[in-house]
Amino acid sequence: MSLERRKLLVLVVDRDDDLKRKTGISTPLLGFDRNLQAAQTLALSDPEEADVNAMFGALRVYRELVEKFGQENVQIATLAGEESEGIEADEKIMHELEEVLKVFKADGVIFISDGVTDEFVLPVISSRVPVISVKRLVVRQSESVERTWLILGRYLRLAFTEPRYARIFLGVPGLILTITGILYLLNVISLPLILTAIGLILVFRGFNIDQKIIGVYNWFINLFKMPPYKQLRAFATFVSVILILSGLYIGYVSALNTITTVYPNPPDPSLYTWWWIEKTPLLTGAFIIGGIDIISVGVLISIFSSAVYYLFVKEQRFWGTIRSIILAIWMWALLKRTGVLVISTILGPFEETQISLLILVAILGIVTMVVTLIVTRILRNIYSNYFKVKKKEYSED
Repeated sequence: MSLERRKLLVLVVDRDDDLKRKTGISTPLLGFDRNLQAAQTLALSDPEEADVNAMFGALRVYRELVEKFGQENVQIATLAGEESEGIEADEKIMHELEEVLKVFKADGVIFISDGVTDEFVLPVISSRVPVISVKRLVVRQSESVERTWLILGRYLRLAFTEPRYARIFLGVPGLILTITGILYLLNVISLPLILTAIGLILVFRGFNIDQKIIGVYNWFINLFKMPPYKQLRAFATFVSVILILSGLYIGYVSALNTITTVYPNPPDPSLYTWWWIEKTPLLTGAFIIGGIDIISVGVLISIFSSAVYYLFVKEQRFWGTIRSIILAIWMWALLKRTGVLVISTILGPFEETQISLLILVAILGIVTMVVTLIVTRILRNIYSNYFKVKKKEYSED
């Protein structure tokens, strides 16, 4: 059946029956004139009532449909439920809808809604007559507030009525407040300490720190259940982090000692910032000389452990770790020579051989990297049956 031949019912549902409570008008309301009069009366009674928007919106939709399909094919009606908005309200709406359908045998409904709660009756309406369209007429702020309060009300009811949720939302906070109050009355703890403890609890829970600590603990417990090569990699990673942090600290101390040796009374950085910026090359050189050895050892341990891991699991990324080891050694030598050159240039005595050594290290590093790349590619093809490609690489190919 085409839409032009259907009989359409423009329907408004006031589930909590604001219309009768505020105006005394009973439903169902059938016809344009009765709905217009009821909408005007409700608007005069309570201009802020959301159902007013729905009723006037339905009247406008009714006029548009009448102009398009004719008055004999379109009708408008308003139904109402009960103030409790429960099963009784839905039963009353169903009964009123059946009364309307006896008078106007509609083939489809254009449902006009004023908010979230009215749409709860859509299953009731669609069980009697097909719902062709749903048009919502609601102020956006009102809609969001209504939805928020509806969801909040549900969770509050769960917090007070469900034992499982009540233990969490009421029992645990109540126990904490009780213990805290007793300790405060006994002068065991002070108010600042209480606030600090509460703040730490909120920070730990808000940033999920407690779960991260539990995750680290579980990882540490499961570490001893892992195969030896995985344990080696985990231990090497831990040692690498310690060495890198130690190298950064030693480099920092070395830079400060160097600056205080050259300039016994260095100015305050906050007052003479530009002076410290001018000394950046000296600080950088001293930092490199002091910390690069330990940092490089930490990096090499981490890469070497990964190479052992990939060798045992037979992954082709093993060849990448070999190249990374050569690159790390090259970068260590290059940075070391750079730090020595910077210090010797600033503090003296300057030796031209330092430049030659730096250039030699750079050239040898480039040649070594090229040879390493070629050799690892050849070996990768030779031992391709032993090593396997990671699944992700298959998908990319």
